[in-house]
Amino acid sequence: MKQSLMVIKKWQLKSWGCLDAVKTTLPPMGQDKQTVSELITLLKHDNVTVRINAIESLCKIGDCKAIPALIIALQDTDSQVRANAAFALGCFRSQAITAVEPLIMSLEDSDEWVRAKAVEALSHIRNPKATVHLAAALHDNYPGVRAKAALALPNTSHASFAVPLLIAALTDTDTRVRAAVADGLGMFGTLANDSAPYLVNALQDEDLHVQINAAKALIKIGSHTTHSMNILMQMLNREDTNTRITTALNLGIIALHFQDKANFLSVLELEQVIYDLETVSELLKINSDFEAAQFALVSVNNALCSLKKERKSRNN
Repeated sequence: MKQSLMVIKKWQLKSWGCLDAVKTTLPPMGQDKQTVSELITLLKHDNVTVRINAIESLCKIGDCKAIPALIIALQDTDSQVRANAAFALGCFRSQAITAVEPLIMSLEDSDEWVRAKAVEALSHIRNPKATVHLAAALHDNYPGVRAKAALALPNTSHASFAVPLLIAALTDTDTRVRAAVADGLGMFGTLANDSAPYLVNALQDEDLHVQINAAKALIKIGSHTTHSMNILMQMLNREDTNTRITTALNLGIIALHFQDKANFLSVLELEQVIYDLETVSELLKINSDFEAAQFALVSVNNALCSLKKERKSRNN
């Protein structure tokens, strides 16, 4: 036990005899090979908390030497350990290619949190082999898994395969899933143009986050942009504080999206976006009584500055 306490620092013995992990200062990434080896050894420790903290430490260090051991940890008897192992493998992204098949197997785990973390890891690794299995995860019994699958598919599959599946998933009974599906469709950009009519319907969803994500997706797709902006601006005037905060933050994100796309906008699109964002800017000034609106206003005004520079450069 003393060796465990040395490797994962600042362990404390509670009065009831359980170990509690305290955040530690790790060695510089990749420089302490001995520490990595010791942490890998701790993945077989009798204490669950020790195993979990060893996984977290290996994830932070980022040494690929840990990948085989983390794959084995996917079979741990404790579901928290399995979930943490899946998450850690995702941290290695494409370097964890050997973990794809084991993570696909974890999609059948009896614990929903393990399945959700496996989906998330496969999304980060971005290997096409996982596509069919992530599509199947859209029908998982647990909404959290379905939501993560909706966000994972754009990272592993072509739009021609995923977009029809996501369109169908827009009717999911869970609001978190519908919101994630709308977000996922937006990740495909113009390649998800076929989903536009369905996203327009989603603007009338009973859930605020579904409405906002549908509006953002339509803007990213380049369809019904003005209509979507008007929907969001109307939300900014609602009485509910949470609605106003969420809307303001998302308007700021949309402004940054247009800022990044400035070079690719047509002359007419550029003029329309500038007009829309100027309207948003004025609304945010009126609603600047809360912090989120102030942050969003900075993003919108920065985007406007960039977009106007782009317009000026084209006129010269």
